[in-house]
Amino acid sequence: MANVNSAFGLRPVRYLGGGPYNGACNTYVALASYATNMFIGDPVVVTGTSVAGTSGGSYQVINVATAGATNQITGVIVGFGPTPSIVQNGYGLASTLREVYVADDPNLLFEIQEDSAGNAVELSEAGWNANLVSGSGSTYTKKSGWMLDSSSAASDATFQLTIRNAIDRADNTAVEDYAKYLVTINIHTNRPAAVAGL
Repeated sequence: MANVNSAFGLRPVRYLGGGPYNGACNTYVALASYATNMFIGDPVVVTGTSVAGTSGGSYQVINVATAGATNQITGVIVGFGPTPSIVQNGYGLASTLREVYVADDPNLLFEIQEDSAGNAVELSEAGWNANLVSGSGSTYTKKSGWMLDSSSAASDATFQLTIRNAIDRADNTAVEDYAKYLVTINIHTNRPAAVAGL
């Protein structure tokens, strides 16, 4: 059966040690001056600044990450703090102050769909690194549009993700268009050093 082309960005599944993902995340902020919609599943990166929170603490400011080699990632959006615009729209509306919940543990495994542009990911490429392909989220489905760049797999420490293996599930066929894979973030702002991959 052919895989369904239905991008959703990155979805946390479990930790490298085998433990299940239990929804753990940290709070960040996207500023009202940031004119980009944000969706659950979008990769994000810290900007190097922070803003005061309502309780007296502070939160790091984030933007949506940039696809491509050397571009770092802090984590993946898994939710938003309740505001009228988010409750109404179901995503982080551009040019609004957004409290963003991010799965930012560097040991998380994520599920992602490959873009199948050029070629599909081969089973022999498990352990290799690859980059992301940016995609606009859907204001209808509320899903992220980001995918794995299937033609970028290589042993390159500057690439953003590490391919672990294909998702073992009845609705997923490996080495076919739009297959889903487990990946970790290689160029992570919370990881001491990236690795080249096998």
